[in-house]
Amino acid sequence: MEDNLLRVYGIEPGSDGLPLRTILGALRTAGYPVAFLTGIAGETTDEELDADAWDAAFIRWNEPQIHEIALIERDLVADSEETRIYLSQTIQSVMNHADLVGQTIVANHLRKTVSIYSVQILPALLESDDHDGWAALDVALRCIAAQVDGLIYVPGEGFCDCDGELILADDEDLFDSETDEFGLEEEPEQA
Repeated sequence: MEDNLLRVYGIEPGSDGLPLRTILGALRTAGYPVAFLTGIAGETTDEELDADAWDAAFIRWNEPQIHEIALIERDLVADSEETRIYLSQTIQSVMNHADLVGQTIVANHLRKTVSIYSVQILPALLESDDHDGWAALDVALRCIAAQVDGLIYVPGEGFCDCDGELILADDEDLFDSETDEFGLEEEPEQA
């Protein structure tokens, strides 16, 4: 399975504690009719929006129909061996890139990464190329990147800063291996 998650790699020491309210504020300031959902039903409470520690939240689109457009997950490098392995493999892939300047900038950033915010685009958004949620995701990614001094990774495009400035374009040969949902290479099936 190809890794198709949008990601933000945060290096800011406080990037392990970005409240959902910060992201929600950026989205609502931009005029998007969204809410966060961290439980099975109902919007996220004020306490949950203000919490520094959270694992996952759905971005819910509220107009004209209520539907989820994306799932944001937050992983801390210090807390997960799987995250450290994924990050190590990503650094190795970047080090194979022909663009030495971009490679150096991105690899140095990835070595300092303390948090990874992964955004999975959900079917309601994938099925509609003209959905305003696409622009909202751009706002959410840039907000996260600005808050955590992060680099944004978009599959098929590459790594960019919080202003959308491309730093390292994707090299098709680097990121086309068989991977699991976290981007780790899958074990070959035993016969």
